[in-house]
Amino acid sequence: MVVDELDALRDKFKGCTAIAFADLSTQMILVTDSSSNLRREALDALCAEAALLLGAKGKPALAEKPSDLATVTSPTELRVFVRAATDPNDVLCCICGPSTDAAAFVANAGECLDRISSGD
Repeated sequence: MVVDELDALRDKFKGCTAIAFADLSTQMILVTDSSSNLRREALDALCAEAALLLGAKGKPALAEKPSDLATVTSPTELRVFVRAATDPNDVLCCICGPSTDAAAFVANAGECLDRISSGD
């Protein structure tokens, strides 16, 4: 179940405040982790940011080709956007604290997304 996968990832990284599974073809958040308290407007903005940074519908917005990973950092948070290997429209949009181990989080998020996207 998708929510269980998202919850497990969030639980593994205590600084993580929200994880959402999105479809870039429709630019919609499909599922969020069960503890996320982000309003719909914030989720929509997160999905729009993913589409801008990764590219949607096979077209890049900021680069020469669509990307599989993007991160945005600030003194107060780390936002991570990961595209699924099996379906380029499936992405995870994540908000974590600034002390989150980014490399470990990205690796775990990619594995989580691949399980969700492939239906395993």
